[in-house]
Amino acid sequence: MPYILSSLLLLFTISMSNTSLAANFDIYQSTYKPLQIALVIDSDTVSRSERRSLYQIATNDLLSSQSFHIIDPMAFIASPEETMQQINYSDWRLIGTDILAVCRIHHDGSDNISVDIQVHDPYRNKQLISLRIEGSQSNIRLLAHRIADQLYHAALGIPGYFTSHLLYVSKRGDFSDLVYMDQDGANQQTVGKNFTLLLSPDWSPNGKQVALNTYVGNHPRLEFFNLYSGKRTAFGNFKGLNSTPEFSPDGRFIAATLSYTGNTDIHIYDIKKRTWRAFTKYKGIDTTPTWSPDGKWLAFVSNRSGSPQVYRKALAGGKAQLVSTTGSYNTSPAWSPNGDRIAMISKRGWTFAVATVRPDGSDIRYLATEKRIESPAWSPNGQMLLYSVEQYNSRRIYRVPSWGGTPEAITSSAIDASDPAWSRH
Repeated sequence: MPYILSSLLLLFTISMSNTSLAANFDIYQSTYKPLQIALVIDSDTVSRSERRSLYQIATNDLLSSQSFHIIDPMAFIASPEETMQQINYSDWRLIGTDILAVCRIHHDGSDNISVDIQVHDPYRNKQLISLRIEGSQSNIRLLAHRIADQLYHAALGIPGYFTSHLLYVSKRGDFSDLVYMDQDGANQQTVGKNFTLLLSPDWSPNGKQVALNTYVGNHPRLEFFNLYSGKRTAFGNFKGLNSTPEFSPDGRFIAATLSYTGNTDIHIYDIKKRTWRAFTKYKGIDTTPTWSPDGKWLAFVSNRSGSPQVYRKALAGGKAQLVSTTGSYNTSPAWSPNGDRIAMISKRGWTFAVATVRPDGSDIRYLATEKRIESPAWSPNGQMLLYSVEQYNSRRIYRVPSWGGTPEAITSSAIDASDPAWSRH
């Protein structure tokens, strides 16, 4: 590990060297009961294999959210043809259907496909939505994700996230790559290769570029990486530490950690003017900034209380306010897109946990634990969290519902994957 980064981590962890190996996190579990959803897809203009693909991809999306349970079509009383003709809500109540989704697919013979979607609540004898979406036969997977988004939104009143994308860092020996994939793990492709070291990618709001912390030799610097052209442009190359960049919600600014002044502080870069200004001025360590979704606050990690803790401070000025009021070690804040919670990594003994807390420090929830957890990242709708776990000297990306659920690995144990970043849309 480069000297500057290892020294910073040592300052944050040295106070933990005498802690007990035992850890006692109370893992938060929601009382939410997944909705029983029946999905009916029918068409006489697309092939059976295409209907099967649409069904499997859409239901896998809904299952992965842990908000739904898929009712086996073998349990259906009415056939797809009968359901398309007339919906008898009592038939669906008999098999415990909370949500009935009916999709009729039309293919005009070209690459265009349209899907008429109806979503019903059988227990309230009510149609929730009726709409049409357009897609292409050459990209069935995207069309299925769009169907899942509509079903999720109709049933829960929350926008879906199934058309979103992920980036992560894959380490190969002495080099690191930037890897892109759909949120369900499909379409993996390396978009940036052979970085000496790569950390903390953050996706721009318009989805066109990424802010990176990379290294040239042993010197850290901040770069923009264009996802379409692959062009790299340095924007932070000061003496000392240049790290942890994050775009503001409007894409105009980047907050990052710099140490060229002699202190490790949060600075803000104006992308349009290409100028930097200091945001914190503290003799210790301030690092890892994250923006509130309204752009009015930054949360960050500081050791100003003697151990690493999460603070927040208004862009308009004023004192930094403590957010992590529980535990003696809390790092890596990530502000929810909804603004209501801040994710962070907490440590007790030699065990780490992904946690969320309200911005005022109340209502802490521990969601998952491991011996080493890093880099929480939110889904665009704030309902899922990504993080990386180190196991057997290799790292994997996991996800867990932000409202409490079961952690699930989404990258293979055959690759080293860390530093996940979720697209904003």
